[in-house]
Formats: sequence, C-alpha cells, structure tokens
Amino acid sequence: MDAAFAIPSRGGIDARGKAMAPTSSKQLIDTELPKAMDMTHHLNRLSKNRNPSSLKELYKYAAIPGMIPLGGGIPHPDVFPFEQLSALTLPVDSVSLDLPRVPEKAKQSLLSWLFGGGKRVDEISIPKYAPNPTATTVQLSTSLQYQAATGPPALPLFLREYVETVYKPAYADWDVLLNVGATDGWAKICQMLLEVGDAVLVEEWTYPGAENAFLPMECEMIPIRMDGEGVLPAHLDEVLGGWKEEERGGKKRPRVFYTIPTGQNPSGATMMGPRKKEVYDVCKKYDIIICEDEPYYTLYVGDWMPKGKKATAEEEHQIETEKKEGKEGKEAFLKALPPTYLTFDTDGRVIRMDTFSKTSCPGSRLGWFTTSPLFIERLTRATESQTQAPSGFATALTTTLLTHWGFDGYIRWLRGIKSTYKQRRDWIIDAIDDNFDLVLDGQEDVGSDEKRAVYDIQGLGKGATCYSKTVGVAEWDEKKGAVGSMKKGGKGPALVSFIPPTAGMFIFLAVHTSHHPKYPKLLLTQTPTEATRTLMDALWRQLAEHHVLVAPGWGFDARGEHSIGGPGIGYFRLSYSTLSYAQCRTAMKIFAEQLDKFFEVKK
Repeated sequence: MDAAFAIPSRGGIDARGKAMAPTSSKQLIDTELPKAMDMTHHLNRLSKNRNPSSLKELYKYAAIPGMIPLGGGIPHPDVFPFEQLSALTLPVDSVSLDLPRVPEKAKQSLLSWLFGGGKRVDEISIPKYAPNPTATTVQLSTSLQYQAATGPPALPLFLREYVETVYKPAYADWDVLLNVGATDGWAKICQMLLEVGDAVLVEEWTYPGAENAFLPMECEMIPIRMDGEGVLPAHLDEVLGGWKEEERGGKKRPRVFYTIPTGQNPSGATMMGPRKKEVYDVCKKYDIIICEDEPYYTLYVGDWMPKGKKATAEEEHQIETEKKEGKEGKEAFLKALPPTYLTFDTDGRVIRMDTFSKTSCPGSRLGWFTTSPLFIERLTRATESQTQAPSGFATALTTTLLTHWGFDGYIRWLRGIKSTYKQRRDWIIDAIDDNFDLVLDGQEDVGSDEKRAVYDIQGLGKGATCYSKTVGVAEWDEKKGAVGSMKKGGKGPALVSFIPPTAGMFIFLAVHTSHHPKYPKLLLTQTPTEATRTLMDALWRQLAEHHVLVAPGWGFDARGEHSIGGPGIGYFRLSYSTLSYAQCRTAMKIFAEQLDKFFEVKK
C-alpha cells in the first residue's frame, strides 16, 4: 500500500478505507501551525531512487465493498493455525505510584495461602474473525495477513493521539510510522540520509549500537562535547561554524545529529527544554537533521534525594501530586516530562524514535517514528523493501492492550513504570551511600582540603564523590597512597564520583585512576589515556571475578576530545534496571570492598 493511502494523520477512515475529516477542536488547531519545510535536499541517492511497490498500489482497492480479490497472492485466513490469541495482562494500576524506598516483606493472608492468590490480571482476546469488522478492527485474519508497510490502522491512530497530547509538535503535518524497534528505525534513517563517507554528529559518549548502523558506510563520527545536561550548544556551533572541507580531505559538513536526550546512554544526562531550544536553534542555523532517540523518555524520575533530606515545598507538592490517581496525578506526570525536540520543531527537521521496548517489552520489536510527511513517505518506501510491517502478533497484542487500557490507562501504566525505576534508582544510590563515605555537592567537610571534597567530574560537573569507609584519615600521597598515622574521621583518596541520574537505567561512574598508587609509575611508559585504560581493565576483571559485572566506559567512547573524562579518569556504566533490592546491596558491598583492595587503601 502506498503511503498516500495510509490513514491520514488527522481524522480517521471510514468502512471503505476513505479518509474522514477531523472533527475535534484539538485536531483543527493544527491548521494554525506551520507546515514542514521541504527537506528533499537531505535525502541520499538511495532514498531518492526508492519507488512505491507497483503491486501494492493495487491494494488500495481491496477495501471497497464487494470487490472480488483476484489480484493478490495471499494465503487464505481459514488455514491460519491460530483461531484465537489470548493473553493475561496486568491492570494499568498494578504498580503502585508510592513504592517504599525499602521494600516491605510481602504479606499473605490465610485465604490466599489456602486457595491461592497472586497478581490481579485482565484477559484480552483476539479472534480470527471479529463480528462486523471495520478498518480499525483487530482480528487475526488481517493482523496475521500480509499488511501495508504502514502497519495496521488502529495502532497509528492511538499513537497520533499520544504524540499530539504528550509531545505537542510545533508544525501541522507531522505523522507517525511504525517500525521494528528503534534499532531498525535508526538503520532506516541512516539509509535515508547518509551517503558513504559522510560525517555524523554524535554525543562524545554514545550508544555503540547506534554506531553499528553507519560505520559500515565508512561514516566518521564527529563527537560533540557534553556536560551533565547533554551536548553543549556552543561546541556544536563551534564545530559546524568552523568546518573547513579543505582541511578535512573534502568531507562535507555533517547534516545528521544522533542524540539520546533523556537518560542518555551511557552518561545518564537529561536535557531539559531551554538547552534543547539552544541546540535546535544551532541545528536550524546549519540545516541539521536531529535524530532524537528516546527509549528512556517516560523513565524520567527526577532528582535523587538522600535519605533524611527534606524536600522543598515545591518539590514536596510535585512528589505528592504525582502519587495521586486520576486527572490531577496524570497532569503532574505529564508536566514533569522534559519537552521533546518536537516541541520546538517548526521546520520538520526532527525525526523522533520511540519504542515499546521500555514501556511494554523488548521482544515485541515495535516502535515508531514521528516526523515530517517527506521523511514518513521515504521511510515507508524503505519499509516496503526491507522489513515490511512489524510482526502481526506484536501489533495485534499491543493494539488490543492499548485499546483495552485506553489513553488514560496507558498514561497510568507509564506512571507505574516511572515509580518502579525511581525506586530502583534510589536502591542503587542508597546502597552506594551505605557502602562508601559519600560526599555530596554542597556538603563538603568544612575546612577540608580539595582531596576530601566533591570532585568536579570533568564536564559532568559535581554530584557525589565516594571515599572508603574503612579509612580513618592519613596523609594522602599521590605516589604512596595513604601514609602516616591514622586519625579518626578522614576519607583517604577519592575513589569514584558520579552524578545521580534523573532518568533512564544507568549510572556513569567515574573512577579516579590518577589516585591509584601505580598510576605515576605507569606514566613513565604510557600516556595518561593508556595508563587509565590499563588500570580500568584490571579493575573490570577484578570485579568480574567477584561476580559483579559492569560495562566498561571505553565501549561508549566516540573517540573525540572529551569534556567528560580525560587523563586520570576512567568510566564504568552501571545498570540498575533489573536488580532486586538485595542484589543492589550485595553488588555495592562487593564493589566497595574490591575498590579498597584495588586502590590499596590501608585500613
């Protein structure tokens, strides 16, 4: 099916598959917004040469009542072996909005012990043939059949309501298109925009899976420096404004910027609205396409608050309001989300990638683009010749679940997910706090020297610095480590530092390798970068041997000049998404013990 015959972004379709005009006032407001600019000049040669499938042009007539289908080579649904697809699903409110910081032991009543009792569940069921089906009916006879590349009609309709309500795009003719997850989506974007040998703008620490999509095209990564909120607009402007093709072997200025703005992988940085507007303005100035990858968007959980710290009145109001069921709690949740780049995009230069991997399940391999009509149409052409529509099982189950929940129900489900990851974020940082002598920014010891303060983690800024709990105090010598007499109340060398994440699943932990007693000796034969890598590899192996597995930071390095990191600092990425409370406690206990041994901290 050609994109021209897919469901339009406003309104719906009738029983014959014809477009219906929009009726709601919300939809009519969009006519007051600008339309997307023509970005045809950004398409690569491959994308410009894609043509609609000639056979699929015929499919638009299939929905006409009374049509006898002699044209399509499709199997008959009667011989599909699946007569009905059923699933037990969790209710939207199955996760509490007020989870305890320390989990309580589950209580079981006598009746539930005698007669069984577990989670509350709902049942959804999808028949092969639904009575009186319409174009948006979910039934196995159509869901499991060959489908248009745009996917089944009902799911995009739901997603358009979600995008319009939550993201609020700043131009009128945006649309959505299903894909087979964000990895597939990003690969299709690369094949639409990039030529062989192009330069691609990325964050200085970036997701290696994204690199795999364009590195085979011999593209060069151009890292943009970051701080604790993401990329620096000034450095982006400097790189683009100072680009000289003759000094770069004829390589043209980059036209594509790949970014993870919320819970950035690996740094955990989250970019808020004012910074996004600055970055957008720079991209508009130099005609850059922003590829906004947002798997962790609704996992924005806010600031970590140390145990015992009292929130401000404003913070307390937001916290308590978000715990409420109903409209008030829903609005507080939506208000707290960072604005998306779409909110500032009046040109249609943002291609946003969303996924159900973090809000439903990764195995569904289901996500969507939100972008301009041109890019939607070209991505549709790519989908026709590559993946086709996403799995009928995944779309049927997901669409039926969302229809069963409704829009407000889905938002309630997302709020429960936020509550879950906030709890797990707090577990891991609380465990760090309990196993280290943790000093937070603004809480440094009065009168202490710099080595016992909170370290500025190059680029990220100040957050928290961890010292050994086993050390009293001794004079700290960069070459010899802790020496001299022990005195009560000291901290020894700074071991690790980090910024408590406000979103996502990760802590980007800076290891102060320059404080290792062997670091000065290594510098006699190695560069600071090599010496840090030597020590970090040794520490990684030591932790793994004690059953604590972390991701080494070098795997996320975009190999440019760093604002985050540098000589004497190495990184580990710690993921807390799947850990239980007990695992968090155990992991950080082992981590603290092994750091003491690694740094040869004297007790």
